[in-house]
Amino acid sequence: MLPGSGLLWLALLPLASACGPASEEEDWAAQPPDWDAEIAPVVAEDLNPDPNVLEVKIEARLAELEILPGVLTEVWSYNGSIPGPLLRAKKGDRLIVHFTNHLPDPTTVHWHGVRVPATMDGTHAVQDPVEPGESFTYDFELLDAGTFWYHPHIDSSAQVGYGLYGPIVVEDPDDPIDAEELVLVLSDMSLDEEGQLQPGDATEWFGDYFGREGSVLLVNGQVQPKLRARTGLPQRWRVINAARARFFKMAVPDTDLIRIGGDGGLIESPQTFSELLLATSERAEVLVSFPESAAGALEVVAQDPDRFNLGVLELDQPLFDVEVEAGGAGAARVPETLREFPPLDLAGLPTRQIVLGEQALDGVPHLSINGEVHQDSMHHHETPHVAYVGDTEVWEVLNDTDYAHPFHLHGFSFEVLEVGGRPWPVREMKDSVNVPPRETLRFVVTYDDRPGLWMFHCHILDHAKLGMMAVLEVRPRE
Repeated sequence: MLPGSGLLWLALLPLASACGPASEEEDWAAQPPDWDAEIAPVVAEDLNPDPNVLEVKIEARLAELEILPGVLTEVWSYNGSIPGPLLRAKKGDRLIVHFTNHLPDPTTVHWHGVRVPATMDGTHAVQDPVEPGESFTYDFELLDAGTFWYHPHIDSSAQVGYGLYGPIVVEDPDDPIDAEELVLVLSDMSLDEEGQLQPGDATEWFGDYFGREGSVLLVNGQVQPKLRARTGLPQRWRVINAARARFFKMAVPDTDLIRIGGDGGLIESPQTFSELLLATSERAEVLVSFPESAAGALEVVAQDPDRFNLGVLELDQPLFDVEVEAGGAGAARVPETLREFPPLDLAGLPTRQIVLGEQALDGVPHLSINGEVHQDSMHHHETPHVAYVGDTEVWEVLNDTDYAHPFHLHGFSFEVLEVGGRPWPVREMKDSVNVPPRETLRFVVTYDDRPGLWMFHCHILDHAKLGMMAVLEVRPRE
């Protein structure tokens, strides 16, 4: 495992088995009928006839859903479903979201990983909360292709834990991969013995400090749903970790996964591995092609990622089932280069030092950034973190604690240079990276012409609540 990454890497394996020509003697070039009917998320209804505009209505509201078999649980939802409706559009499209809050508490919507104007970012730094019964329209252009997601940024640990999250897919017309797609939103939920939501502040400070992991694992809002596939015929899975604190280490029995994308779209070159480890808020795009030996029923599992470095692993937990039919003859044709990246020139770049640490506040241990415990009452003029449009910087983020912290920067994707002194294994754009205890993350970022206030924080949402959050002010260059 590459320390510090949100991905578990093995050596790069030959891709020939996934790239061979389809047999002309067999007519199995399609997935089984209704292959994703039981597992796929709901797709948002487009209200606009313009093919270059996706216009939707999203309501945050209470809903009764069958999370556990035979039990109705009152959850918080977008449009009555968990996850919220999939927003699927093209790079360059305009997205208009008419958002209404029918919940008992104020909320917002943050567009995680999407390059939005600062006023559309959905944090308390740039937007007043949408009070119960009120509405707000989010309106912006989708500048980048990739897999993203949306969730609240007010009382986010509780609200995400109650069910408020949804996927976004922005397609690239020039995407080189031709395979059937499936969005998989991984999450968890804390339910009591009667199958009802536990309070978002259950276990109080202890839960904030260690991060709350739910008692029930969900895939697209369901417990162990089913997927169908054919051997040899690849599927493209867009995987999102939407949990509050849980890391997901996903494994498919006897099947290698080809990673082709991450947080910020396609990576430079494909990598083949046997397990996928996603820290909170990370995404991955993988090609999955089941071998003949996998024909039959199999179970995709969540392995213990050992988030606290205890060295004692819990048993695997089921995520979803796959019914694999034999006889497929398709093939994933994967180019050696998926995305071109310009040469990196780091000479003379300024370095920004960030320390993730602990600090006492009123005698109670809290989490901090550069010794400051963030509170929602803070205003932007108090932040020491200032940059200017057009600047390129190297960030050095030191985790000066004994526990992992997935670091997330709003508004700007960055290229990881190294974690713990070890080079990142592939060129790609990221917005969230796990920083292991006592190690340093280094990345390079350029601020394009979107001035404003941008949060950065640990994406274990309980840690952000406990103070590990700050504001970067990007100012126009005079």
